Amino acid sequence: MADEKIDLDEGRRTEILALEAKIESGNHFDFLGVAPGASADDVRAAFREASRKYHPDRFFGKNLGSFGPKLDKIFKRLVEANQTLTDPERRAAYLAANPFVRAAVRANGVAQAAAVEPRTEEQEARDAERRKRLASHPYWAKASKIQEFVQRAKEHAAKEEYSQAFTALTNATQIDPNHAEAKTMLAEVRKAAELARSESSYQHALEALERGDEALAIQALRVAVSANPLNVKAAHKAASLLERRSSGIREATSFVQKAVDADPKNVEYRLYLGRLLMESGMKTLAKKQFEEAARLAPDHPEVKKQGKKFWPF
Repeated sequence: MADEKIDLDEGRRTEILALEAKIESGNHFDFLGVAPGASADDVRAAFREASRKYHPDRFFGKNLGSFGPKLDKIFKRLVEANQTLTDPERRAAYLAANPFVRAAVRANGVAQAAAVEPRTEEQEARDAERRKRLASHPYWAKASKIQEFVQRAKEHAAKEEYSQAFTALTNATQIDPNHAEAKTMLAEVRKAAELARSESSYQHALEALERGDEALAIQALRVAVSANPLNVKAAHKAASLLERRSSGIREATSFVQKAVDADPKNVEYRLYLGRLLMESGMKTLAKKQFEEAARLAPDHPEVKKQGKKFWPF
C-alpha cells in the first residue's frame, strides 16, 4: 500500500490509516480528538477542524486509490460522533449504553452537563443556520437517517420489541451496509429475538400440555429448539413426548442429542440418549453414551444398571 500511486503524501496517508484503525474501537470523544466529556462547543470545533482535513469533497479530482473508501468511512464516523455528542438526548443515550466511556468522563472530571450548557440566542441561530445548510449534504443526510434508525432500534429493544428493532436496524444497514453499530446491534437483536421466541414457544407448549393438546405442544417445542438449540428443557420435553409415539423414536433421539450437545456433562441426558439409541438398535453408539455417563457419575444407579449389561464382570 505504501507503493500505491495516489495523490496523497506519506504524512496524510499515515493520518488516514491511524484514524481508520479507530473507527471500530475508538469512542466518539477519542475519534474526534477531544477529552472525554468535552462540551458540545468543543465537539463542534473539533468536528469543523476534522472536516477541513477529511471531508471527501476536499479531495475532489484527486486519485485516492484505496484511500477513497477510507476517507468516506472516516467522515461518516466523524459525522456520527458530532451528531451524537452535540445532541443532549443522543449524548445521554450514548453514555448510558457505554459504561467505559461514562467512566472515562467521570475520571476526567468533566460534567456531562457541559453538553447542555446555556447558549446565547446568537449561538443558537448560528447553529440552526449551519444545520440547515449542511442538512442537505448527502453524507449528513445519510448519517442522520442511520442514527435515527439506530436510536429507534435501541428504544424498541429496551422494551423487548424485537420485531420493530429489527426493522429499524434493517433500514439502517440498507442505507449503509458497513455501519458498525447498526451491524452489531442487528446481530444482537436477532439473537435476543430468537431467545425470546424460544422461551415463549416453550411456555406455549406447557400450556398446551395442560389442556391435553400433546400435538400442539410438540409443535411448539420444535419451534423452541429451532429458535434456540441450547434450550435443553425444550429439547428434553420434546423427546419425552415423542418417545411415546411409535414413529417418534428417531426424532426423540435427535432432540436428546441436542440436549447432550448443549449440556454435555448432564448425566441424565447421556443416559436418556443411550437408552433411545439402544431401542433403535444402535448398540455401539449407546455404549459410548453409557461409558461417558459412567465417567461423569460412576455411582449413579442407572449407570450401574447399564454397566451390568455391557460390563458383566
